[in-house]
Amino acid sequence: MEIMYLSTFRTSHKIRKSSGSFLFRQESNILLVNKTQGEFYMENINWNDKEEVLKLVQQDGTALEYAPEEVSNNKEVVLNAVQQDGWALEYASEELCNDKDIVLIGVQQNGMVLEFASNELQNDKDVVLAAIQQNGWALEYASKKLRNDKDVVMAAVQNDGMALKFASERLQNDKDIVLTAVRQNEMALDFASEKLRNDKEIALTTLQNNLDTILSISSKLQQDQDIQKAAGFNPDINQEPDKPDIDTVLGDAKKWCQEHNDAPTAQPKLNIER
Repeated sequence: MEIMYLSTFRTSHKIRKSSGSFLFRQESNILLVNKTQGEFYMENINWNDKEEVLKLVQQDGTALEYAPEEVSNNKEVVLNAVQQDGWALEYASEELCNDKDIVLIGVQQNGMVLEFASNELQNDKDVVLAAIQQNGWALEYASKKLRNDKDVVMAAVQNDGMALKFASERLQNDKDIVLTAVRQNEMALDFASEKLRNDKEIALTTLQNNLDTILSISSKLQQDQDIQKAAGFNPDINQEPDKPDIDTVLGDAKKWCQEHNDAPTAQPKLNIER
């Protein structure tokens, strides 16, 4: 029988169904098998054998999920696991989720695992910068303090403009931040402050790349002729023609009357016999 292994987003250790049956992987004495209700477990692993455990996590870091507590608290094992797959940090002990060396390796491999770092390290600028440089959306898991730090937020929106969503209100109202964000991803305008969604320079910047962003621009600015032209509209098409004033109307009427009254008319000839 051909043995296959399918990895999925985040949980590469989880097995998917195919044609009604479970696929599994067998390498050496590592066996993943299904249990009731789709759960999986490791069988034939000697967790007391450090060499065997290291070999296991070097092949699949998220196998750490099935490790006993003493293994998930072993720094060497966890380091190897997060080097192979950053998501392994989810299964590290609380103590090691507060270990800067381990967390740095984890977020450099996958920035989103900042979610599993301790509160202390979510407030560590070095760790957070490493995470958002790998994935700007990791800003979501930074501390409130760092989501209000301009250096941090700038790095995040440079990586992914949509990270503006997780910036503080103060920085969502910072023109440098918002311009950087919309240049990276014009749809980030959705997360700018109301004031900056009414900023003409920012609006024109977004329209250069995506005309649909006209919907995110303030209603007031949507009436601006430069904005309408940038969005591909002809501002004159839907405008009502100028109405002439009363003096113009009377003047035109007088001219018409004069033209028609002054025109010579043929007089009928009358034959009158005397």
